[in-house]
Amino acid sequence: MAIIKNGVNGTVSGKAGSVVFVLTKTGNYVRALPRVKKRDPSPEQLLNRTRFKIVRSHISLLNPIIKIGFKAYSYPKRAYDGAMSYNLNEALIQKEDDFTVDWQKFMIAKGSPNPITSYTMDFDQENRALRVTWEYDAYLEKKFDTRFYDSFLVLYNAAGNGVEYPLLTNDSKNSLTAGKQDIIISKHGKEATYEVYIFFVESYGGRNTDSLHLGSVKV
Repeated sequence: MAIIKNGVNGTVSGKAGSVVFVLTKTGNYVRALPRVKKRDPSPEQLLNRTRFKIVRSHISLLNPIIKIGFKAYSYPKRAYDGAMSYNLNEALIQKEDDFTVDWQKFMIAKGSPNPITSYTMDFDQENRALRVTWEYDAYLEKKFDTRFYDSFLVLYNAAGNGVEYPLLTNDSKNSLTAGKQDIIISKHGKEATYEVYIFFVESYGGRNTDSLHLGSVKV
């Protein structure tokens, strides 16, 4: 902003548009502002942008789940920020100038250790139901008091190939001790591959376990 001192007949100083007014002992001058040359991003900056873009694309789609699974872990920060930070550091595999997601290390929930020790997945084609059954570590269940935590089964279509329902969760929720959980997969025109995760959430409160990647299912 340019400033006129002592009225319209006074001196002018400051910036106005693409010029700057300079006051010296010999008078008042107008100079063009120097052009700022934009530097091309460095290879490291481009890699960082790629990392953020990849993780952000998945976290954004998973955000309804992230808000539950990272709520306690990230407090007082946003769950979204906690999930971004964790997965940027832990869940990417670099391949030359690109990155891929390691779905086994990718987390949609952080909390106490997930107590599942073994599991099976079976898909009933006729009823479009995926059933997950599991065994759990009794010591971890007692230590973290997760006996009556609700199971949260999540199916995520990471490929983003136009599937109508890229994110699915179970409507009815069984407890950890029930040892099983079903989820209905609506029929759609395209074949889709879902990454399958499970974690357990306290019925009344904000605590939860880590998520566990169970593998992928093609339907």
